[in-house]
Amino acid sequence: MLGKLIFLFIAVPLADLTLLIVMSAYTGWAFSIAVVVVSGIIGAILAKRSVNSVFSKIKRNFASGQISPDLLTDGAMILFAAGLLLTPGFLTDAFGLSVLIPQSRRWYRSILAKWFKESVNFRYVQMPMPSNENTVDGDVLNKSDPTTTEEPRKIQSGELLP
Repeated sequence: MLGKLIFLFIAVPLADLTLLIVMSAYTGWAFSIAVVVVSGIIGAILAKRSVNSVFSKIKRNFASGQISPDLLTDGAMILFAAGLLLTPGFLTDAFGLSVLIPQSRRWYRSILAKWFKESVNFRYVQMPMPSNENTVDGDVLNKSDPTTTEEPRKIQSGELLP
């Protein structure tokens, strides 16, 4: 995994730089820089709208006691896209802008969910029941009814109370 990250941290900026140099050879430096600046401005506007929309939906869901994994994933993806837009370059800007579009974000989310399901292994571990040597005997009183005259009774190990 570390090798893949190192590769991405080297390959993506180099690819962006190469594309920027090649593009500027055909269009000129001014145009290439203008495209990067304009895509950054458009990305900032889209990111702000997306963040406001998704976070207001998240707040509404939390207020009603619901948790939507899709909305939380969207929020994380929007923050990731904003980070991509901070780096100058055509590839990172194009990918960041595509993540900010809700329709393509749904597609990316489905790919991410599929990858996560395939790459993460879940294990269910059953904890052993405590042995009798860790069991503490005690008395139970009904404190909610002050007029009760019941005598405390012993509870047997494993007995469920009504």
